[in-house]
Amino acid sequence: MPALRAVEQAPEPERPAGAAASPWPQQLSHAPELRVSDVLAQLVREFPALTPSKLRFLDSNGLVSPHRTGAGYRQYSAADVERLRFVLTQQRDQYLPLSAIAQQLADLDAGRTHQPVGPRAVAQTTQQLTRRQVAEAAGVEEDTVATLEAAGIIAQSGPGRYERAVVPLVVAGGAYLATGADPRSLSALVRAAGREAQLARDAARPRRERGDDTTADALIRERADAAVAVFSAWVHEQIDR
Repeated sequence: MPALRAVEQAPEPERPAGAAASPWPQQLSHAPELRVSDVLAQLVREFPALTPSKLRFLDSNGLVSPHRTGAGYRQYSAADVERLRFVLTQQRDQYLPLSAIAQQLADLDAGRTHQPVGPRAVAQTTQQLTRRQVAEAAGVEEDTVATLEAAGIIAQSGPGRYERAVVPLVVAGGAYLATGADPRSLSALVRAAGREAQLARDAARPRRERGDDTTADALIRERADAAVAVFSAWVHEQIDR
């Protein structure tokens, strides 16, 4: 994807009377349930150059407005992800500046123009997905979903059904298997991640017992992000030796 262009802050177009109460796409969930890592997992296959700093850049230019937690963490909705997909597609395929894309989004918000929502985004509106829907949403083959399930990486929530939350796991797990790794190696990574997640929850338990859920959640995320950074640094250090 071409580098993001430096642009002037786009003016905020006026919303006419009768415009939609919520921004486009109105048919998708606007509940802030996704972390930055979840957003990257959903979009990185389509936009390999996407990074947290690019997300912050798009946020600061008003193309998407994620929810902020009490600790300042950004949380995105399925609708936010589709807006990001639209912005990045227009940049990559049409070479449009952000000011022009901002106007396109304003027109979509106001109902002056219409844009179909992609099949992956539609899948995100459904909490229970079939294996085929999971595969389509994650951009992998159904066999990959079956392999991840057999390895215990994901599990069905009911007969032939999966929670939508497994999609980012399938994206990440599928990318790992695509490098030629075997499911046992992936299972070892997942078990290590599970142990670290439990340690993070244990560290936050005293705060939660005091009723301070906000700082407890912040500590868990801080500990988790630090663990990811440590793992990444050590793996790359070993590779670069």
